[in-house]
Parts: sequence; C-alpha cells; structure tokens
Amino acid sequence: MPSEWLRGSTRPLRRPGFSAVELDDNVALYDEAGQLLILLNRSAATVWELCDGTTTVDEMLQVLTDAHLGPPDEIADDVRQTIRKLVELGLVAGGADQPTDRPPD
Repeated sequence: MPSEWLRGSTRPLRRPGFSAVELDDNVALYDEAGQLLILLNRSAATVWELCDGTTTVDEMLQVLTDAHLGPPDEIADDVRQTIRKLVELGLVAGGADQPTDRPPD
C-alpha cells in the first residue's frame, strides 16, 4: 500500500459483516462465521469505531490525542499503523480522500 494512500483527509470505512464484542478492556472482532479475526485494545477499538466513512484520519488523530497522554507524533503513528492493519485484514476500506472543508451532504 503506497504511503501516500493514508492522508489526513482520507475517510476510512469499516466493511460490513463483522461483529465487535467488548471483552474487559479489549474489543474482539469476529467475521460472519464467528471466527476471531483480531483483538483490539481500547485505543485501537476507538480507531475501529471512527472508521465510519465520514471521520477523516486527521479527526481520528485529534480524538486520540485529546484522549491520551503521550507525544502526539507517537499517537499519530499508532493510529496510522492501526488503520493500515485493519485494511490489511480486510476489515476497513480505504475510503474517500476528500478535502475536510467540503460542504455537508
């Protein structure tokens, strides 16, 4: 996947057909057959939830930076790595790469 694919204006979208189940401080993602695909920590689960096709990567970074202590650059790297992993697993589509200042639909 080219590095320029994941821009701040990209709007990742969860693919249908997966179930999220909360387990203590984690979220397990299952396919339609009930097979466990990945276990996400709370931060990664927040990224998963924000992959709604309307939230940009930049907006996700802001949400996670506001919610966690730590260097913003490290948080940004973690968010981008999480999105890439979700895409690699087929759980998230790249979504549209649109300007964030577009008029509302």
